[in-house]
Amino acid sequence: MHIYIVRHGETEWNKEEIFRGTKDIPLNAVGKEQAEKAGDYLIDKGIQSIFSSPLSRAQQTAEPIGRATGAAIKTVEGFTDMNFGEWEGRAVKDVELLYPEAIKTWRERPQDLKVSGGETLAQVRARAAKALKRLLPEAGKNIVIVTHRVLCKILLLHFLKIPNQHFWKIKCDPAGISLVEVRDGTCVVSFMNDTCHLRGEKTGRQYRDF
Repeated sequence: MHIYIVRHGETEWNKEEIFRGTKDIPLNAVGKEQAEKAGDYLIDKGIQSIFSSPLSRAQQTAEPIGRATGAAIKTVEGFTDMNFGEWEGRAVKDVELLYPEAIKTWRERPQDLKVSGGETLAQVRARAAKALKRLLPEAGKNIVIVTHRVLCKILLLHFLKIPNQHFWKIKCDPAGISLVEVRDGTCVVSFMNDTCHLRGEKTGRQYRDF
């Protein structure tokens, strides 16, 4: 089985560094173009199923992939973005002023963050793992999961059996693609955050992890 993990394309809140979480923010013009390029990337990969977060930025990324591959898109609540509680809709600079200790925890010990009204990484990982367990047995040999920055990282940590404390050691750019191969019950991460299809755009070190 080949599992392609795709982060949604860019939104205005990515550019402005505003916490998104469960807020339903659509793709901007750049994000829509990135989604089309992701579809072109996956067109010849034999994709049989596409699973997407219910939020519009993920759905808008999944749609061109569906058109390119001919695969049906299924919405999966377990792949929705992390709930950032009181931080949602706030810019990073404002969170730094209002919640200095909490933002320090997020940057240094992400596994310990608990924002009022929000989720922990452990809770996100548990629901994502539950969704995977339910979906994978009948998903087909080649599938795509379209989701969010936090979920992309958490899914990769899950497949690698690495603790959440290593969250910041993985980077997933908008419309970046990672591949997990499952062979005889063993998961192998073949590559992470491939952005070759986004040539000419800011990726990797040029794009802040947000």
